This record gives sequence, C-alpha cells and structure tokens, in this order.
Amino acid sequence: MKKISLFCTLLFFTVLIYSCRDDYKFDSASHPLRFSKDTVMLDTVFAENRSETYVLKVYNQQNEDVTIPRIYLEKGSSSQFKINVDGIAGSSVNNNSFENVPLRAKDSLYIFVEIAPNAITSTEALADEDLLFSTVGSLQKVKLLSLVENADFYFSKSGTREISSDVTWDNSKSKVIYGNLKFTQGAKLTIKEGTRVYLHKNANLIIDEASSLAIEGKLGNEVTIRGDRHDTKYDSLPDNWNQIKLSSGSTASIDYAIIKGGNTGLSLDKNATVSISNTQLFNFRTAGIYSAGAKITGSNVVINNCGSADLYLENGGTYDFTHCSFGNYWNLTAGNAYSLYLSNSYNQSGATVYNALNAIFKNCIFWTLRANSIAMNKNSNAEFVYSFDTNIIKNGTNGLVIDNDPCFKNILVNKDPLFYRTNYSNTLLRLKENSPALGIANTIYSNLVPNDINGVSRITSPSLGAYQK
Repeated sequence: MKKISLFCTLLFFTVLIYSCRDDYKFDSASHPLRFSKDTVMLDTVFAENRSETYVLKVYNQQNEDVTIPRIYLEKGSSSQFKINVDGIAGSSVNNNSFENVPLRAKDSLYIFVEIAPNAITSTEALADEDLLFSTVGSLQKVKLLSLVENADFYFSKSGTREISSDVTWDNSKSKVIYGNLKFTQGAKLTIKEGTRVYLHKNANLIIDEASSLAIEGKLGNEVTIRGDRHDTKYDSLPDNWNQIKLSSGSTASIDYAIIKGGNTGLSLDKNATVSISNTQLFNFRTAGIYSAGAKITGSNVVINNCGSADLYLENGGTYDFTHCSFGNYWNLTAGNAYSLYLSNSYNQSGATVYNALNAIFKNCIFWTLRANSIAMNKNSNAEFVYSFDTNIIKNGTNGLVIDNDPCFKNILVNKDPLFYRTNYSNTLLRLKENSPALGIANTIYSNLVPNDINGVSRITSPSLGAYQK
C-alpha cells in the first residue's frame, strides 16, 4: 500500500511539473481556426473614451494540441483597438500582439476586445481594422468595427457648472454632460437640428430662472437627448440620466426632439413656461413631462413607457394639448403608469399647498396597460378646471365619471387605439390601419395643427393623436 501511495504521489507531481512548465511546446496550428463571429461590432464610443469589452471566441478544430504562432492587430501599437488573450502563457507587445498562444485539441480561448479611440476631427468616424491570426501557411482575419463620435464634454464632478452667457450647440460635435450643467443669469441655450446631447448617470441639464432653452430640430433631423451609454441595451432602459430641469421663471420652446431614457424628461417648476411640438419622450422612470404648476402648450407630442405617468401635472398650472398621443405601456416595475395625472395640490416641505389648475386636451389619445389612463386629484381649496374634447380614453370601473361630466365631450371610451409598436427599444405610436382613432378628430382643432408629427396633412379626415396614419 505504501508503494502504491508513493507511486501515486510521484505521478501527481510529475504531471503537475510538466503541466506548469513554461517551455512546453505544442505544434503550430496547421488547420484553419474557427471563430464565434467573423465581425466584432463595437457600439459607438466618444473620442478619448474607452468602450465596453466585447468577446470573440476562437476554436481549435484539430485533434491535436496546437499553438497559434501569432495573434495581432493590423495596425499594431498605433491601433485604436485593444485586445487581451485570456490566460495566455505567450508573449505580448503593447497588448496588441500575442505569440505562440497554446490551444488544446477541440478547445477554445477567449479574446477580449475594446476600443480606446484618439481624438477625431469629423463628427463621426468609422474605426475599421482586422484582427489577424497566423497559422502554418495561412492568415485568417476577424473584422473589428466601431463608430467614434466627436464630442464636447461638460464636467461637474461636484456641485454645478454654470454658464451665464448665450450658447448655441450645433451638430458639428455631440455634447456630453457629467453632473449638473446650469444656464443662469438670463443665458439662452439654443440646440440646433441634428445635435446629439448625452447625459451621464444622474446628470441634469438645468435652465435657471429668467434663462431659456430653444430646441430647434427639424423633421428627419431631430435633436436627440439621451443617456451616454451607446450599447444597445441601454437605449431601451429608463434612469440612465436624471432630468432637464426648467426652474421657476424660465422658458423653453421645443420642436422636433427625441428625448429618452432618464428619470424625468422635462421637470418644470411653478411658473416655468414651455411650448413643445413634434416631440417624442420615451422610457422614463417617473414621467415624460412633470410639472409643479407650470404653463405648457403642446401639439404633436408623443409619450410612452413612464413609471408614474406620461404627463404628471400637479400643483395646478395651465395646460393646453392638441393632437397628442399618450400611450403608457410601462411594465418594468409596479406603479400607476397613467397617461395623465392631474392635481391642483402639492406637498411642499411636509405641508400641502393648493393652486388653480386649468387643463384642456383636444384630439388626443390616452391609453395604458393599467385599468385607467387618467387620474385626477381635485381639491376644493383651489380651482380645478378641465376639458377633454374628442379623445380616446381608457377608463375602468374605478376611474373617472365620464358619461355624466360635461367636461368630457365626444369621448371614445375603452377603444384600443391600436398603436403600431409600443416596446421600449423602438416604440412607434402610429396608428394601425383598423385603428378606431382614424378620421374622427374634430376639424376645428386639427386646423390649428394642420400637419402631423411626420409632416402629413390632417386637413381632411383628421385622426386623433400625433399621427395622421
């Protein structure tokens, strides 16, 4: 028994020693390698910023253990891409060239790829390079691709960065906000068509009292405001940034914007004034538009997928919305997920305050996954005036009293508007061909907004909502 035990011990250490030897050599690979993909598509990144890490898997199809003589990037040390071959006992140069990489028979290894681009001069440039694998008598390639976006960065690691002079952002460079960026002392921020604005986690764009915001997008060349994570999954998630804050006494005009993926899209203090048209707001933890007593005029506004409400309007205020589509299909967490919440009261520092509310909704659609699309919190301590004229409203048994309320006129109740696409990644609240919202809008109001969000005329047989068809 002792001899057997000694033999086993010697065998164990022999295997251990040989398995750990640095000079152990395999034959060079003589057959083609197989790859998990022939192209590695990295998401868009900003110049001077490193991307997430992407994975490429390499397979040895031979029945023998082999070495891969060389794995390297085409541009060598000048490459904007970086690679790492996990668990390699070979040599590397600048993390971009690996030699004599061992690979067991019918086994695989992982290559990790990222991009750390240099500054670029154009708005957007394509980073395009081959990852090369040399074997005996063969050279194989895997294409690496990424878009690199040039950007101006606004940093505020602690506190708030303030700008007190007029500024115009155009589409020559994207804008990236870290922390709080505030326009103050009467300064005006103008954002031109096609400009892309990115906000980092928890970031805020703040328009202070007496300052103003003008978003001047155009059809097909909208201003885009979203989180700064480019990878696809983040495009459909809420809470990637915080909010656009319009302080009391500030003003904003917004036309042709796409705003998505934050906590709240627009957050308006009392006495802020906003005109918003042809604008889409999607995927917000709280609300697409939140108001604590502001004044808003809206037309061709589309909002979807908001945890509390598409429109969350409290503390009174004055509101006039025409031809808007409020479809709330939020299902990420529990919550009311209304299309519209109206209240003339507000909790301020533990005390309830009351302010007059006056709200008008014409030729609109209110729909939700929940039983009720609209909720109202009326208090007799302040005026509560509302009017819904020619709308679709989803209303359950515990919802509003619509039939006997003269403030509701020409209401189509619980008729699904049949929106075209309602998901988070590519929502589109156009109307399907058999939608009950087609051709039933009040022409008095449609003549006030004669074209839909896509520029289609609604003079004849106008449809409810922001889309004519």
